[in-house]
Amino acid sequence: MDSHQKLLALVRSKLAHQLQEEASLPWLADTDPLAPAGVDSVLLITVVGELEQELGVTLPDDAVLESASISSLATALDRGDRR
Repeated sequence: MDSHQKLLALVRSKLAHQLQEEASLPWLADTDPLAPAGVDSVLLITVVGELEQELGVTLPDDAVLESASISSLATALDRGDRR
């Protein structure tokens, strides 16, 4: 599994935990918008904070708000500033 695939799985797992859903979120594709899936800005910021801490990266606020899908969030994390 490459690093982007690992990031996708990690983002999916964190979102599922916050949504209290099955870890794989089988009903949500990587490119599906997060807002219609029930991910509001507060939940997204919580998940991003956990991911930044775990991965040792920092994302600019605009990157977080532009992360409209699991895939775009994983890409932003991959490009984030390493601490």
